[in-house]
Order: sequence, then C-alpha cells, then structure tokens
Amino acid sequence: MRLLAEIEAFFSRRAPVSPGDGVVVAFSGGPDSTALLWSLRELARPLGLSLSAFHVDHGFDPGSLGRAEAAAEIASRLGVRFNSVRLAEPGLRRSGEGVEEAGRRLRYAALEAERRRLGARYVATAHHRDDQVETVALRLLLGSGLEGVAGILPVRGAVVRPLLALSGREVLLALQRLEGGERGPWLPIEPVRDPTNQDPSHLRNRLRHAVLPHLEAAEPGFSNRLARLAERAAGARAAMERRLADRLAPRRLASGGIAVEARLLRDLPAPVLAHALALLHRQAGAPHPASGAARAELARQLARGPLDPHDPNNPAGAGRAGCDCGEGWRWEVRGTRLALIPPVRAERGRAVGFTYTLRVPGEIEIPEISARVKVSPGIVEPWMLRGESRRVGLALPAAAGDSLTVRSRLPGDRLQPLGAPGRRRLKEVLIDRRVPREERDRIPLVCWRERIAWVPGVTIEQAFRLEDAETAWIAEITNS
Repeated sequence: MRLLAEIEAFFSRRAPVSPGDGVVVAFSGGPDSTALLWSLRELARPLGLSLSAFHVDHGFDPGSLGRAEAAAEIASRLGVRFNSVRLAEPGLRRSGEGVEEAGRRLRYAALEAERRRLGARYVATAHHRDDQVETVALRLLLGSGLEGVAGILPVRGAVVRPLLALSGREVLLALQRLEGGERGPWLPIEPVRDPTNQDPSHLRNRLRHAVLPHLEAAEPGFSNRLARLAERAAGARAAMERRLADRLAPRRLASGGIAVEARLLRDLPAPVLAHALALLHRQAGAPHPASGAARAELARQLARGPLDPHDPNNPAGAGRAGCDCGEGWRWEVRGTRLALIPPVRAERGRAVGFTYTLRVPGEIEIPEISARVKVSPGIVEPWMLRGESRRVGLALPAAAGDSLTVRSRLPGDRLQPLGAPGRRRLKEVLIDRRVPREERDRIPLVCWRERIAWVPGVTIEQAFRLEDAETAWIAEITNS
C-alpha cells in the first residue's frame, strides 16, 4: 500500500527515527488523522516506535465533546495509547486574535506539552498535499513572500508531516480500502467529521470548497502546480538559509535563545534581512517569525550604527536596541551581539536545579531547560580543536556503560578552564565570559566522577583536553 510506503520512506529520509523514539499523533479522529494513526500503528513495530494519539478539543461547537469521545474510541479500537485536553478557548484568546489563529496556536502548544510529557521525539500531523495547496493559495491571496509561499514544511522542529506527498483523495481511498476489510474486519465506527471544516465564514473553507475546485476545473493540474511552487519556494528558502547560517554563525544561548553579531545583520540588504530574522527565530525555537512591524523597528535600530555601548565612537543611545517580536520573544543588545530572548526567561525568573545520570553512549532530555544532551564515541576531527559552543570532543577516561552526570551548577563549583594556569570558581569564569546572570543556572554541566568536564558555550576542563588521541567522547547539546 502506497500510504505505508510513503510514511516509512518519510521516517527513513526526512525524519529519521531510532528504536524507542516516541511519536505523538495529532488525532482529531477524522479520516486523515485516522489513516495516519493506523499507518503508524502498522509501522510502529518494524520502526521501533512508541506511539500515542493526542486529541485537542477546542470547544468551538456543542459537538466537540462527542468528537473527542469518538476519537478516544477509535484509538482504543486500534490499540493505541490516547490522551486529550479540552481548551477553555474564550479565556485563552489574545487581543485581536481570530478564532482560527487562536485555535492553531493553542493546539500546537498542547501538542508540544504532550510530546514533552511523554519524552517523545516527534509530533506527527496528518496534513496532506491538498492542505499544502490551500495554504499556498491562502498565503498568495494575503500577499505573502517566499517564506509563506514555501507552505507547510515536512519537518519543522519536532513537528513532522508524513502525508504531504499524498493527495487527500489518495489518503481517503486508502482509508476506504481498510474500512472495506482489506486487512480483515476493521473499525465498526466511522471516522469523525468536524462540521467547522464546512463553515463558509472561514476563508480557508471557501478556498477549499469553492475557489480551488473551480480553478482546478478551469485549469486541470492547477493544484499540482501550486504544490510544486511550494516545493521550489521551500528549496530556494533552504538554500538561502544555508548561506545565511554560514554568514551569521549564530550562537545559541543556554536560555534557549540565540545571538548574532549585530553588524552582520546590519550589512544585509533589506529584503534578505526578513529571511535572516525568520531563520534565527526558527533556530531559537520561536513558534513564528517576527511581525512586519517588529522587523521594521529592528531594522531602524540596526541602521543607527555601532551597537557596542563601550565604543567611544558610538553616539549616545546608539548602543541600545531591542523590541518585542511577538508571543513574549524579544530582541535586545548584549555587547556587540543582538540576542533573541525567549519568553521563558521572564516566566522562569528563578533558578532551576536539575541532576541527571547519563550512561554512555546515550542521550537524555532535560525538560527544565528544554534541551537534550548526547554523548557518543567518535574519531577526533579538526572542529574539536577549534572550539564550538554546542558540541565538544573530550578525552574522558570512560568506557561504554560508564555514567556521566549532567547537572546545573552548585555553590563552590570549580574547574581549570582550558589553557588557564590553575583552578577557578565557575562563577568567576561565567562572569568573565559575560554569561548573563539569568542563564547561569540553566547551563547543563557535563561531569565525570564529580568533576566538571564541559561547560557548554564557555569552556572545557583542562584535564580533559584532546592531545594525541585518535578517538574522543563527543558531547553535544540540542534544543528539545
């Protein structure tokens, strides 16, 4: 069956998985998500996946509770773990936010919370090629640029869309074959049908049911051409982002934010600056790029000149820059760098303490700082001798099966920084390296036998530096 083949190929090439990885299916109980859930159930054993279904009841209409119950029944018949949440939508909508916009934001926030609760690797949604076409048409109608025309991405952070290569008709036909008993008696109940998908007051529904069918009838193949446009735009954007990433060399902050030399942004042409900011937002984990108003304000501030407040040639006030850019995220100056600061800094204004045991080789998630730490053996490579903020090569006297400790800092922590003549207090090292106070308790220290081996983004312990060895233990930190 092509449905299974496409999904298996997706998790082989686009979003590789390892045995034990978890996948949370965004499960409405509708035909598309039911087909996706059934397919992943079939593939869970050969791929080694831990599968669960999660339903978000927005409470938009009186029948939403019944649909949630039906979704739970379908998951139960399929033998898949199920959970759901009902949102108090009226109390959670933001000022000026539409119903659809609020629903989408709240839905993805709930899915991400469930993914983290379960320690899953991905959230899988059932978007298919027809959804891609609608999205591209909608964004063209609203005047979007390259970022919007690229449409729905197959992989964005922890969210994956394994059905994007298939049309809605192909997904529906596969489901009908299953209901018809191709694999024996299946579900004696119908998938859920959401009436809000027929409501013509929503622009997307008018496109879906009136505009796009009319254009397809008048110009056969129109929908496929829109889908190809999205693929080409996504390819162009990816190429541009690779060039921008090389040029900007952004540095991740322990808080989960990101920083870049302000002069590199200031030197970009105005049309490219928007793409650079969108890239940095995505790399920092922000759910959306900055608004047009925020981009314009930041560009105005960048154009004023040098941003280092200690520069004697800097005019008064030119070292101050910063602006809100949506959903609690903010740009602000830190020395010569411009940093994108996540909202968790304000929400977690207190210190967080954590200690985890990591058996090597292996990896662990640290939910307190939304990060993962992985340690594995590898060949010594040139990058290990240059020094990088998010990964390092260490000469640890560890063997496979030994344990490391990953923890936040403690009072009295000391180490001998790489190249330093003696041991120093960690607090002094962090101050010297200008690590902001609010980030210091969020740095995951990698320790061997009670001794700090690596302070990500800052230094390594002199005793664990690489010298003439051919192999090393590679430690790396990524956002979860």
